[in-house]
Amino acid sequence: MQAEREVLKALRRENKDLWSRLWSIEKFVNYVCDTYYPLPLIANMRCGAWYTPPDRLAATSYFKSTDGHMHQWEFSLKRANLHLVDILQPPASADGERNALTGCILVDSTRRGKRYPDALAKTVPIWCAVLNRASAARYHTPTAEVPLVVPTEAVSDSERSQIEAHLADWTEAFLASDYTIPRLDKPLCPLFAHPGSVPVIPPARAEQVHHIVLASVSSVDEVAGAYGATYVQGAGDDHEGWALGLTPDMFWQNRSKLLDPFLERTDRETLVRALVAHRISETHGKVPWLPQDVEDVIRIGTTRLVTAQRSIEHVFGPDERNAYALIVHCSKAAAESEDGDPRVLCLGIPEGKRGLNDFAHALPRAVEAVTQALVESDAGDRREVLICGADGYHVPGALLIAVLAASFDEQRALIPSLTERHVHRRSLSKDETRRRLQWVVGASEKICPSRAHLQRVNAALIGPHATVLNGR
Repeated sequence: MQAEREVLKALRRENKDLWSRLWSIEKFVNYVCDTYYPLPLIANMRCGAWYTPPDRLAATSYFKSTDGHMHQWEFSLKRANLHLVDILQPPASADGERNALTGCILVDSTRRGKRYPDALAKTVPIWCAVLNRASAARYHTPTAEVPLVVPTEAVSDSERSQIEAHLADWTEAFLASDYTIPRLDKPLCPLFAHPGSVPVIPPARAEQVHHIVLASVSSVDEVAGAYGATYVQGAGDDHEGWALGLTPDMFWQNRSKLLDPFLERTDRETLVRALVAHRISETHGKVPWLPQDVEDVIRIGTTRLVTAQRSIEHVFGPDERNAYALIVHCSKAAAESEDGDPRVLCLGIPEGKRGLNDFAHALPRAVEAVTQALVESDAGDRREVLICGADGYHVPGALLIAVLAASFDEQRALIPSLTERHVHRRSLSKDETRRRLQWVVGASEKICPSRAHLQRVNAALIGPHATVLNGR
């Protein structure tokens, strides 16, 4: 028994070994780079980002494997991934011509000893099937009916039939949502690829469908190690346990140094820690996962609400203050605010679960401050309101949903009258907050508040204990 325990401990150490992980990722980077399809490359977050060169990356996606688990199948209205449609179905050129071969290559991996992660085997095929059906129902295109396509070696006929039984309900829910239903000129058709098997697209078929090539960079076959590294399937997964703070962005920027086979293990770990420390200092603690994660403001349609990432150390200069009717910084505490300017509201909400109670406590004041700023600017220069934070878009996104639900009608128009807002808030339900979430996610797939933050929004807006009600 003792010997078996020692073997298991050694295997766990190998599985978390930084060098084995990086070497295993590199082993299949060339597979992604050499895939010969001239299609845009998409990394399914977060694992797929390790395998995709940033200079070739067209976008990222958020397809969850849990939405493809047995009896948990789901078409997610929280992560609709509709931003991909403009990539896989590019607009016609100025002369009206379209490329014959359209679609995308979507990259992901799995550590579970399977050929495909459930995200590629089931979640994305469900997404393709629902979008095909929704477009056909709304626009009568595409006319060709495409069945649910799944990898037969990973999904049984019985499971496929059970998934198909849900497609009509998922399509109906999507059509009834507040998302803009994409109009597809050709159906989305999944193709499945993995190391050692790259399907051939017949030239005659290229013009008939959008090819969604689902590339799994997992090899279930035995892979010989090298330079003291052991192959780890799905090496990019579970980065919290092995990466020491390294991100795909840093990996690709320092790839040759990190993959030096003659570097000692301890020296490689020291190098990673130094790279991470330098990047944390350089970015004031907000290290991007990918270069594409660094962007300026995101506008929520025509609501005059915008969001952005701003570090706690960020100083709002005169130009930025004058550009907005109000700035709300969710992370920075009032004591850290530069000069008590009433145009800057600092909420001081900690990141993650630690800040849930603070978020709930701050919601009524923040919703009313944002609403009042919008009402006052509505009658004047119609300036926007910036809602930002240091933790990405979790807390700002949840606050956006609260404001949109409390102070905007179904036509996405601000309710300027105090009396009308009061009546509107009395009738709020979870359906309204779900639809406001769709407005926000429709503006950017990066904004996706946690379930816990959304629960706090519902508690503040709905029911006998609602704290956001009368307003000003």
